[in-house]
Amino acid sequence: MNREAIRGFALGMLLSTSIIGIIYYQQPVKSTKAQLDAYLQKNELVVLAKTEYQALKKAAETKAQAASPQTTTTAPPATIRIYRLVINKGDVPTKFAKELEEAKIISDDQALTNYLNAHQLTGQIRPGTYEIRSDMKYEEIARMITHSKR
Repeated sequence: MNREAIRGFALGMLLSTSIIGIIYYQQPVKSTKAQLDAYLQKNELVVLAKTEYQALKKAAETKAQAASPQTTTTAPPATIRIYRLVINKGDVPTKFAKELEEAKIISDDQALTNYLNAHQLTGQIRPGTYEIRSDMKYEEIARMITHSKR
């Protein structure tokens, strides 16, 4: 056999293997009923007909509507305070935490200080002017004053 014949044979083998592979992998996977039942049982799932599902959903909605009181009055929205906090170089967390408590932005200055200490953020506080809202959590305040992405 010469080189051309061997190359032709190899090319034919490659082409036929590719065609067989394409046909094999394009066949849909057929699961048996036993396999489906085992999957459902393993994952604690239940199969329902669409009509059964809709009936259950409707029953749950009517039960929820019956349980919730039908009041037309709504509570007034909570007042959100905004405080412009100025942190100078060398300020300690207890100082500006006390300012935030006095401005009624946070309820407990010691809790904010403890949060900053517990997460080792006191050394990362950056001087600057920040607008702190009363609806912010300690984590959000800390992220803002440390310029952190945590």
